[in-house]
Amino acid sequence: MTHIYRRTILCYITIYMIVTFLSFIYLSRVGLYELHWAYLLLTVYGTIVTPFLIFRLVVTFLYKPMSDKGYRPKVSVVVPVYNEENGIGNTIDSIFNSDYPKDKLELVIIDDKSKDNTIESINKKRSEYDFKLVALDKNVGKRHAMAAGIKQCTGEILVCVDSDTLVKCDAIKLLVQPFIDEGIFCVCGNAAVANSSEDKTDTILARFQKVWYADSFRLRKGVESLFSMVICCSGVLSAYRRERFEKVVDEWLNEKFLGREVISGDDRQMTNLMLRMGGRSVFQSNAIAYTIVPHKFKKFLVQQVRWGRSGFRGMLFASRFFYKKNIMQKIVFYSTMFITFISPVSLFVNTAGLALAGKHELIVFYLSGLLLVSTLTALADKLLVDQFSFKDILYRISFVVVSIILTFIYMYSWLTLWKGKNWGTR
Repeated sequence: MTHIYRRTILCYITIYMIVTFLSFIYLSRVGLYELHWAYLLLTVYGTIVTPFLIFRLVVTFLYKPMSDKGYRPKVSVVVPVYNEENGIGNTIDSIFNSDYPKDKLELVIIDDKSKDNTIESINKKRSEYDFKLVALDKNVGKRHAMAAGIKQCTGEILVCVDSDTLVKCDAIKLLVQPFIDEGIFCVCGNAAVANSSEDKTDTILARFQKVWYADSFRLRKGVESLFSMVICCSGVLSAYRRERFEKVVDEWLNEKFLGREVISGDDRQMTNLMLRMGGRSVFQSNAIAYTIVPHKFKKFLVQQVRWGRSGFRGMLFASRFFYKKNIMQKIVFYSTMFITFISPVSLFVNTAGLALAGKHELIVFYLSGLLLVSTLTALADKLLVDQFSFKDILYRISFVVVSIILTFIYMYSWLTLWKGKNWGTR
């Protein structure tokens, strides 16, 4: 790992120096005191953000998942369920079709007082497979449902799977390999979109989410994994050391923000707690699970507002301990945090602000920069992501339009953190 740190630090410093040098040349030619505030803002923002974006695209090629080392610990797969009568059967099938040793594979399903026929669908599978079912007598939310299920687990490793997820036959086996290293506390699997192909479901929105997931997982989590600091192990497929999970489960269940109970953003917060304990988190791109994404804009909007609020909380929480990490972890985390929180402001200022200032040519310049980054990301996706077609490249390039929409959704979510009776999805 030492050689990776040295190479990436050198890479980052080199990129930053080049961009900074070019910025100083530009400023010296136009004269700093004569520079319009709009030009200065673009220059300063670009000097900070551009090196990190280029750095992330370059070093992601260094990432490699761990191959199968023959490690087979006792695994408990935990699946919390709420109103999934049509999909839970397929999820159960995919878990038991795994090539993991059956004597080391335990499945615990928790029904969070579903209102549909989920229990009936689960019971049909009990005639085929041997697994534990925890049927709650009232709806308590995902966190408390998971905690109730984990009390029934006997495995060394907890594998968390969403109830609308299909895991590949080798996903669980590959997911647990990094736990050979005692310093690894949590591992994130690779989520792919199930409903994005033209012969299935279906919508342009689902197709956009397919390329977004490819970027978010393989590129971004791949970079974070190089430094053992994946900041959110996705609920679609992730794994934790049970003994470590149990140490922080009470704090996790009783998380509060602005005086209110938090019951969403469970995956991000548990990852935070693992990292705060001094553990490391990594990404396994070869451990693939397929998930269903919203194909209607209204559901997508609700999901993104929820993600925006949980992301805001999670970043603030993590910022309180990441300063203790090593230099590259600090750079990656705080740069990501800066981009996450400042980019929406930059977008607003560099569109509406520049329009009011009459600097319309700079708006074109700014949007061209966004398009360039989107194009470079699409090309990286094509090289690194399996089954990423040329049509997907076009979707990823045009995703810049969706990202602008997402920016305003996230700004709304951050400005309305107090809305709702609780922080959950129910």
